[in-house]
Amino acid sequence: MVKRTVIVTPTSLVSNWESEIIKWLKGKVQLLALCESTRADVLSGIESFLKPLSRLQVLIISYETFRMHSSKFEKPGSCDLLICDEAHRLKNDQTLTNKNDLEEFFSMVNFTNPGVLGDATYFRRYYEAPIICGREPTSSAEENNLGSERSAELSAKVNQFILRRTNALLSNHLPPKMVEVVCCKLTSLQITLYNHFIHSKNVKRLISEETKQSKILAYITALKKLCNHPKLIYDTIKSNNSGGSGFGDCLRLFPPELFSGRSGSWTGGGGMWVELSGKMHVLARLLGQLRQKTDDRIVLVSNYTQTLDLFAQLCRERRYPYIRLDGATSINKRQKLVNQFNDLSRDEFVFLLSSKAGGCGLNLVGGNRLILFDPDWNPANDKQAAARVWRDGQKKRVYIYRFLSTGTIEEKVYQRQMSKEGLQKVIQHEQADNKMQGSSLSTEDLRDLFTFHDQVRSEIHENLKCNRCNKDGYVVLDGNDLDSAATEQKDYIDIGGFWEISGCVEKMNSSNQQIGRPSEEDLGSWGHHSDPSTVPDTILQCSAGDEVSFVFTNQVDGKLVPVESMARPATHQKNEMTVSAEKEVRKNNSCNVPGTEKRSQLGKNLKMMGFNLNNSSLKCPIKSRRMLPNSLQGLKKTSGSSDGPQTKRLHVGNDVSDDDFV
Repeated sequence: MVKRTVIVTPTSLVSNWESEIIKWLKGKVQLLALCESTRADVLSGIESFLKPLSRLQVLIISYETFRMHSSKFEKPGSCDLLICDEAHRLKNDQTLTNKNDLEEFFSMVNFTNPGVLGDATYFRRYYEAPIICGREPTSSAEENNLGSERSAELSAKVNQFILRRTNALLSNHLPPKMVEVVCCKLTSLQITLYNHFIHSKNVKRLISEETKQSKILAYITALKKLCNHPKLIYDTIKSNNSGGSGFGDCLRLFPPELFSGRSGSWTGGGGMWVELSGKMHVLARLLGQLRQKTDDRIVLVSNYTQTLDLFAQLCRERRYPYIRLDGATSINKRQKLVNQFNDLSRDEFVFLLSSKAGGCGLNLVGGNRLILFDPDWNPANDKQAAARVWRDGQKKRVYIYRFLSTGTIEEKVYQRQMSKEGLQKVIQHEQADNKMQGSSLSTEDLRDLFTFHDQVRSEIHENLKCNRCNKDGYVVLDGNDLDSAATEQKDYIDIGGFWEISGCVEKMNSSNQQIGRPSEEDLGSWGHHSDPSTVPDTILQCSAGDEVSFVFTNQVDGKLVPVESMARPATHQKNEMTVSAEKEVRKNNSCNVPGTEKRSQLGKNLKMMGFNLNNSSLKCPIKSRRMLPNSLQGLKKTSGSSDGPQTKRLHVGNDVSDDDFV
């Protein structure tokens, strides 16, 4: 009989575990949660839990605290049941902390059943090496057979004590979910900077010589940040050390409207900065559409605090209420922010989340849309972050967006994620002879990291060698295919009900439909959309613009009938333009004095959008919200309004950008 249970979890989840136990067990057990306590309080709490006559039955403690005091739990009877949440953190000193492969799996197995797979050296030689070798596309038949044999043997051993539960179990208690991989084209500035970087002497030297892994990762990080927004590498370019980064002499490439003053400080050009990134431009339109047409809330996730800074700037400029949680947020304050976002009586809209600080365990069911703005090398990190809104308590239809910059290193990172997911399938022995089924890349393909494929709709789709689409990503249909497509429509259209509510059923063809109910790494069986208007998501249809080049969609059914999104109250949408948008127009107008032939690019952009700019007056033809350009849709003027709730923003201290490049 279990009398004492110890739950070991990441520090950020101690409070969440406490809340869940109280919620489900309703006081039936006595528990103690040690979170951000002093050393004296921790020692006192552990001693109270371990007393022979203690009434405490459950102790919730962080991994760090448990490691420091593990010797206290070695006595018989001190712990009858040990539960390790986020068990991939069970790594020894010899295992790299950022790996998600067979060595990580060995660490977890060896923790629960020491020696069952031999020691680490034996495991690498007998299991890991043959399995990985057999999965390479260049492997021989003999190597492939040996890899399959060792995979089957490994699976048979571990399945004796491993109980697996996947997301399929959750679908019985949750609403439907749509997962969308959205490929966004780079802007002209991003393309110029990207090509300059990958063709620089530093990068060529990096590829041709044996280089330390830390330097390679730094260059990869630089490209990933550029894909997010050029501002993320602007400070590096401006610094004296920019020549060593591959971005030397690139400051001249930035539009002068983005800077002011003798110091050349960044101002953003009165909102122009959004259009310098393909992904950011799509995001801005998507937020505008959501705020204007629905009552949905959204979670924005990034690996970089600098990107969160840009999200925050976008929210401030467009008067969107937002909450931010990153590494600078105290543990005690995190749960308060989560509760605030989940409180539907408040006018919250955006939750900015650092994947490293809050990607695990948080319940953000107040939001039903989530964007992974940049990919992580470790698929477990992205899967954890994506699961923040599709959790117990969610009532609405869920949309998960994964933004990738077309043809760039981001698509390659995502393909690497699928390769790691494939390793987990080998452990489970679900793919005995798959050769990765065309959905993953071998390790040799990683040498292609610093190549830019600028002529593709999606490099991932190209590598899939999809037989449903032609080389341009469009579906290929003959007369027989049309009949079969109509038949398939009946089978797949109602998965989650997304096609029915999106209003694009009549545009659907067999390529747009997913095949059955595919896993999240089997992109070949997802819906393929070269035309965003065929995506079963009205908000993305309206937000895609010219930047979205390709979309993969996967509809996941749910048993819970969703509460459909509704339009926000009219009192929140009374004004048509924000103060910042008005200031942007006036500022640009003041720059166009008589006799000046030169007009700033920002002024040209505004004129193309319909604003009549001259030296004496400002005329705007926009008479209704529907006439607003995509880049301005959804903006509201909040100052001076007395009939709507006041917008309150949370700013969590000063942001520490400890992940900066260089």
